Amino acid sequence: MSAVPSVLQTIVGRALIDAEFRSALVADVRGTLLAEGYELDEETVAAIESATGDPERVRSFSAAFNAEFLARGEYLA
Repeated sequence: MSAVPSVLQTIVGRALIDAEFRSALVADVRGTLLAEGYELDEETVAAIESATGDPERVRSFSAAFNAEFLARGEYLA
């Protein structure tokens, strides 16, 4: 993938902690990225589409992430 890692990291991090963004991303990757001003190459967009193809898996991963950091007191939802 040729996306700048920091842009991809920003998208992934935001999807983990921002439920509204995550839902929009799962529903429409391309539309959400465009609306939010993210410009990525086709390979990276396709990879994000593949990773978000199972909404329940995305939701449960995010819930586990949030629970872990909330338990440690290192993150506030």
